[in-house]
Amino acid sequence: MNKIALGAVQFGLSYGVANNKVKTSYQESRKIIKFAYLSGVDTLDTAIIYGNSEEILGKIGVDGWNIITKIPKISSEPKNIQNVIHKQINDSLDRLKVSKLYAVLLHNSEVLSSKNGEIYWNTLQNLKIEGVIKKIGYSIYDPVELDFFYEKFYPDIIQAPYNIIDNRLESSGWIQRMSDDKVEIHVRSIFLQGLLLMKQNNRPSYFKQWNSLWDSWHSYLKRTNLTAIEASLGYVMSDPRVDKIVVGVDCTAHLQQIINLSKEKLEKPQKNFSSKDQKLINPSMWNL
Repeated sequence: MNKIALGAVQFGLSYGVANNKVKTSYQESRKIIKFAYLSGVDTLDTAIIYGNSEEILGKIGVDGWNIITKIPKISSEPKNIQNVIHKQINDSLDRLKVSKLYAVLLHNSEVLSSKNGEIYWNTLQNLKIEGVIKKIGYSIYDPVELDFFYEKFYPDIIQAPYNIIDNRLESSGWIQRMSDDKVEIHVRSIFLQGLLLMKQNNRPSYFKQWNSLWDSWHSYLKRTNLTAIEASLGYVMSDPRVDKIVVGVDCTAHLQQIINLSKEKLEKPQKNFSSKDQKLINPSMWNL
């Protein structure tokens, strides 16, 4: 089964540091979906807060896909949170023009620490029992979040960042524990928003403070005769514990390159490039 899952954030938002935050056109989005389907990709990853991504997918036609969407934190605290969550998911189904979802994730696990955390989780569990949702879980930004929520709110799926620079999922031991527990592991940001694929002099000036790391990265690629995309993809593809690799693309050619490489036997790069610097590995902290 193809490990690649297609991320749809670029269909609805201007997103990413490497493509100058250009939103993908409807025509190109349609081509990407068609090519992905014909290539054996069966999973789409979107979210309510990804602009009009769900509407675009619904217009293109995605019935038959395994669709994962994410619900955001409810800004106010209404008396009946269950009704709001039901409406969020029903609205997603309407926009996507499908009758059920493969999975619904909490877009941010912090809602589980609120006084209404159990209401969020129990509502999703009930929708799972009703058959509207097959699996539930949450998206995390740091594996430390699992220390607080994992046992009380046991997930079917976890989505987390994981790449050759940000290997916290591995170093924390959580990827092994979840694999042992048969939790479905979806990883994202494998190219660190395209930063790993950029040439040294094309990176924004903010990233110059890590020039020694980039020098080491580019030297390694030159020495091993690997492309940046081969090494980056190889890092996650070679990990048998990873179930799905969520990739966002802005053109069909980029997706074709990724899919073609994913069919090859890519090996894990032997050099360690990991960093613990949050100002580098956490895009929300980038000062661009």
